[in-house]
Amino acid sequence: MAAPSDGSFVGGLEGGFLLQSNGAVTGGAVYSIALPPSQTGATATVCNSGSASVTGTIDGQNVTLTATAGAQTFSLTGTLSSDQSTMTGTYKSTDGQGCGTAQGGLRWRAVAVPSVTGVVQGSFHSTGSGAVTILKDQDFSVTGSLVQGTNIGASAATVTGTLTFQAYPCMSTASVNGQISGNSLILQIITPDGLNAGQIGTQPGKSVPSEVMVSSSSSGGVVLQGANGYGVSTKSCKAANTPGDVGNICLALGSSTACTQPITLTPATLSFPAQLLGLAPTIQTFSLTNTDPSGTTLNGLQLAFRVVPTGDTSNPSDFNLLPSFSEVDNCSPSPGSAFSLTPQQSCTISISFSPQQSCPWMPLASLGGAAPSQCPPFLPAAQKAILTVSSSTSADSDEAFAAPISGTGLSALEPSTPEIDFGAEAVSETSPAQVVTFTNQSFSPVLVLPPVDAAPCGNPGQTVLLPRPLTPGAMPGLQVVTSISPTGSSVSYVCDIDPVSKVPNFKITADACSGTLLAPQQSCVVVLVFAPQPGTGLASGLDYFLELNTLQCTSSTTSNCEIDSGRFPVELKTNVPSPLRMSPGAGLEFGTQLVGSLSDPLQITLYNDPADLNSATINFTGNILQGDYLETDDCGFSLNPGGSCVLNITFKPKVKGFDQGSLTITYNGGQTQIINLRGTGQ
Repeated sequence: MAAPSDGSFVGGLEGGFLLQSNGAVTGGAVYSIALPPSQTGATATVCNSGSASVTGTIDGQNVTLTATAGAQTFSLTGTLSSDQSTMTGTYKSTDGQGCGTAQGGLRWRAVAVPSVTGVVQGSFHSTGSGAVTILKDQDFSVTGSLVQGTNIGASAATVTGTLTFQAYPCMSTASVNGQISGNSLILQIITPDGLNAGQIGTQPGKSVPSEVMVSSSSSGGVVLQGANGYGVSTKSCKAANTPGDVGNICLALGSSTACTQPITLTPATLSFPAQLLGLAPTIQTFSLTNTDPSGTTLNGLQLAFRVVPTGDTSNPSDFNLLPSFSEVDNCSPSPGSAFSLTPQQSCTISISFSPQQSCPWMPLASLGGAAPSQCPPFLPAAQKAILTVSSSTSADSDEAFAAPISGTGLSALEPSTPEIDFGAEAVSETSPAQVVTFTNQSFSPVLVLPPVDAAPCGNPGQTVLLPRPLTPGAMPGLQVVTSISPTGSSVSYVCDIDPVSKVPNFKITADACSGTLLAPQQSCVVVLVFAPQPGTGLASGLDYFLELNTLQCTSSTTSNCEIDSGRFPVELKTNVPSPLRMSPGAGLEFGTQLVGSLSDPLQITLYNDPADLNSATINFTGNILQGDYLETDDCGFSLNPGGSCVLNITFKPKVKGFDQGSLTITYNGGQTQIINLRGTGQ
C-alpha cells in the first residue's frame, strides 16, 4: 500500500490470506500503521498493528475489498490480472483517531504467493560470530521439507518442517515451526532436544523478529532468504556471553539450482594427519570449480590464504619463524591476482604442511582439562589455516567462500600421559610416587639437556624467560614450573619454589632422562612425588607443569636436536586439602580399548589419614561418575580415621578417540575429591 502524500502515516496491510466463494471474498491480513519519524534519521513509531478482517467481492476482473484495521477502515478497489496472480488498484482510508488521517486515491498492489510446501534444498553461509568466527564464510549444504497449513482465511498460516545441515559443526538436524503472512515468513529453529536454537531471519542476540522473504526464482520454484541472517545458539557453537553463529540461509522449493552457489571447493576442508616436526612437507589439494547455475564465466575471482588465529600469512610457528603451511595454485597468473573460470572449469590449489610446533597437553585441554591458556607461540595444537575464494556473485549476500585447513605436529619426545593427578596431601607428608615415560618417536637421536648446577629460576615467584635457542648448560633437562605465558618470541615461566622452605612442592625423585641421548624409539623414565610446602596455598589445589628441555635445532645445530625444544608436555594437578588420601593418585590411565568392550579394572585405594590435622570420620554421600566408565567399591557409608577401602573402575568406550571422564567423591556435607579418568576408544 502506498503511503499518503502528506506523510501522516506509513504502513498498512502487509499480507494475509483470502478465500473466494461464488464471488464473495473473506479473509484476514496482518497490518502495521506507524507515525512517520519526527526528524531525519529517526525511525517510525508503530501506533497500531495486528490482524485485520477482510471482506469483499470479485466480479470477473473487478475487485472490491474492505479491511478493518483497528480504528481505521481501508476500502480497496481494483482489477485482477488475467492469470489471477496480481491485483492492483486504489484505496481510501478513514481517520485513524490519532494514528493516521483519512486518505483517498492511493495505490495498492497484491501478489499471490505460492504455498511454502515441498522439498527444500539450499545452503547456510556462515558469517561467524562470537566464539565461532572460525566458521566465517564457510558454506554448508541444507536439505529438508516444509509444509504450509491450510488456508482458512486467517491473517497467517502455520509452516512446519525439518532441515538437515551437511557437515555443519553446530547442528546436524532441526525442526522448524513458524508462520507465513503474504510473502513474509518467520521460522523458529528447534533442535532435536527441544531447545530453541534461533530464528531464520533474526540475528543471534536480537529480540526483534525479522522476516524471511518468499520470492519467485528465475529457474522456477520459490526461494526463501533471510536478509538479516540465521541465528543459532547450540552448545557446540555458543560460549558464555556470546550470541552463537550467524549467517545467510537460502532455501529453494521446486528448484534444484535457485540456491546453488557459483563456486565449489572440493573437498570442503583439509585435515592433515599428525606428523613429526622437521620432516618433508605433505601436500593435499583443493579443486575450485565454476558451478554457477546461470552457466556464465566468473570473472574477478581471487584467492586469499591465512593462518588462524593470527592472520599472519607467513604463518610463524614455534620459535624459528618458519611456516607450517604454504599454498601454490594454477588458478591465478600470479599470487593474489584476479582470475576467471569458464562454466564448469576447474583449477587446483595445493596446500603444503610441514609443522614447526606441537603442544602435547592440548588434546586433554580441548576436552575440559586445565592447560595453559595459550600454546607457544600463540597457536593451538591443531594448527589451522583458511583458504578463501572471493566471487563476484553468490546465492546470498556473502560473496566469500572459505575452506578450513588443519594439521597437528608431533614432537620427537612424547610423554606417556598429558597429566599426572596427585590426591590431597598434608604439609610434611609425601604422596605415593608417580611415573611418566618419554619416548623418542622420531627417526633421529635427541639429546635431553643435562642438569645444571643452579637452575635459572631466580627468587621464589620470579618470572624467568626461557632462553632461545636451548643449549647444554643454559637450562636443566627437566624442571617443574607453576605458570606459563607467551612472551614475544619465547615463553616466560615461574619455577616451583616454595617461598618459605625454598624447596619445590613437586620433587623429581628419579630422572633417567636428563643428559640422555635418546635413540629412535628409546624411552626414559621420570619419577615424581607431591610434597606440599608450608608457604604454598593449597586451598584450590595445584596446577603446575613439567618442563622438558632438549637440544634445540638451529641453522648450525642439525643433529641430536628437536625443533620445538622447551615444552611443558605434562600437567601436574592436586586435589584440594582433605584427610582422604588416594593411592597411587587421583587419576587413572586406561590406554586404548575397543569401542563397546570392557577393560580390566584399575584400582585406587582410599585412606582416611589419622595424622591429618582435620582428620575425622568421613561419611560418604555418593559418587558422581561422568564418561564411559563404571565403578564399584567396598567403601560402605563411612571411613574412620586409619581406615581404607578400594575403588574398582573399568572403561567401556562408546566412541573412537580420546574419551575423558571423572569420578567425584562427595562426603561430609558437600566436600569433594576428584579422580580423573582417561582412555581412548578404538
